[in-house]
Amino acid sequence: MNATDTVRLALDHFHQDDYAAAEQVLFGLLETHPRHKDALQLLGSVVAAQGRFEEAALAWQQALPLVDPDSEEALALRYRLGRAFYEQGRYEDSFLLYRDLIEAGHERPEFLVAASAALQGMSPSGKNDGQALALLEEALRRNPDVPDTWHRKARLHERTGQWEAARECLRQVLLRFDERAQYWLDAGLIEHALGDYEEALRYYDRALILDPDLVDAHVSRGTTLARLRDHEEAIDSFRRALRMDGKDADAHVNLALSLLVLGRLEEALPLYEWRWEGSGADPYRHAAIPPWNGGSSLASKRILLWAEQGQGDTIQFSRYVQQIVEAGAEVVFEVPESLFTLMQGLPVASRIQLVPTAGALPAIDYQLPLMSLPLVCNTAMDNIPAPVPYLNVHIDLKRQWEQQLDALAPRAPGQVRVGIICSGNPGNANDARRSIALERFAALAKARDGVSFFIIQPDLRTADAQWLRQAGPQWHAVGEGIRDFADTAAALSCMDLVISVDTAAAHLAGALGLPVWIALPYAPDWRWFLQRHDSPWYPTARLFRQQRAGDWDEVITTLRAALAVAAFSS
Repeated sequence: MNATDTVRLALDHFHQDDYAAAEQVLFGLLETHPRHKDALQLLGSVVAAQGRFEEAALAWQQALPLVDPDSEEALALRYRLGRAFYEQGRYEDSFLLYRDLIEAGHERPEFLVAASAALQGMSPSGKNDGQALALLEEALRRNPDVPDTWHRKARLHERTGQWEAARECLRQVLLRFDERAQYWLDAGLIEHALGDYEEALRYYDRALILDPDLVDAHVSRGTTLARLRDHEEAIDSFRRALRMDGKDADAHVNLALSLLVLGRLEEALPLYEWRWEGSGADPYRHAAIPPWNGGSSLASKRILLWAEQGQGDTIQFSRYVQQIVEAGAEVVFEVPESLFTLMQGLPVASRIQLVPTAGALPAIDYQLPLMSLPLVCNTAMDNIPAPVPYLNVHIDLKRQWEQQLDALAPRAPGQVRVGIICSGNPGNANDARRSIALERFAALAKARDGVSFFIIQPDLRTADAQWLRQAGPQWHAVGEGIRDFADTAAALSCMDLVISVDTAAAHLAGALGLPVWIALPYAPDWRWFLQRHDSPWYPTARLFRQQRAGDWDEVITTLRAALAVAAFSS
């Protein structure tokens, strides 16, 4: 059999996915003809099809000097070589190869798209996104009819939070090809991000018609149903996903969240341990230390309890520290610097060792992240530990804040002090749903006479600060004096009432046992559960819920009515 027939035989094996036979034939040929360009090119394709991209790159690099450098064959070979570099994670090598092709005048759409992908691979942080986007736009200018290029552009817009641009790109995708489930799924994700949940569900359903086993579509459908507060249907979607892939972390975590918001804590808390595995999961710190399983004795053992997620989470679940101390453990409690002084107000502070995050640790027997404590402490709805206050303010610090507030608005008979927190961390994924423009609270000033409002946040957004400067003598900003959460706690403790959106200050007011009214979005965080207007976590809290997604007007009206009739001891 001559060399041409041998290559043809190997190609037949390749087309039949019989890669082992194809390799055997090609290796035999290359033993006698080591510079056979067709054999080298085909060998690269065979091993690449098996995910062996390093070997593929080597074969194609050996083939390149054997072909005419100005030929179509050479261009195709260099394109495949760039893909092999990309698949190995050699993003810079891939980009440089495609850049050379483009600068040599070969501005083909596929080269532009591949260069864009390599640029993004070089900088996961997004530093190269602008250049990558420009390459995709040039590719689309040259050939606007490739749905995958529009899809890549949509994903790039999504990564930078340009949701409307991403939506338009997905519309272009589906106009050109509407038979791929992933396209419909991604279009649904964009609609979810834009708050059009019913439309998102329509897209997910279309994706599932095309591919009923698309796990991500079931999970995404459940997430959107949860945003609509249809948690039973959401649970069904998450369970469907888990029947297909029992190891899908996002399905486990989102199932846990829906069960949690329904108050089914015993079912939910074990599933919530999957939070370390989901997409965008926080790193599990202190993994080298054995975790405490909740069963072994803690007597004479030293356990590290460490803060995770947000500062409000740390405040909320620090209530469990006392239970661990009472179990006989020597507790080391690791918290962010901003909470370090505040946590010295725990009733058991003298019996524990506080350390700042990433600070030096003593020898430790066990460790546990703070939000795993409800699980190991067997928490159910009827036994949530909720004695308040479980945090206390140092008397001298409170006295200092009383003096500062008196300087702004001296106490007078019948006067009421109301603390306002209108926004939280702008980086929070749910910030747009939970924060309220400060000017919306202006209506509260009409509820009754003799009310002074104090905005108790260290950082005000530009629009809120501008409104506050002209709001009138009833409104006072005290954020500049707040250094950490100990100051926030002292300022809050000087109030007759705290009104807050769902942020750390709301948890802090509840932990201090202060009267606190919390404004909640239509689909609240799980810890506020559904329907109820009280909180089993915070006996002094009262919940004011949106009845329609995005509608804060009714919430403000209800807050105003409640403030008008509220009784205050001062």
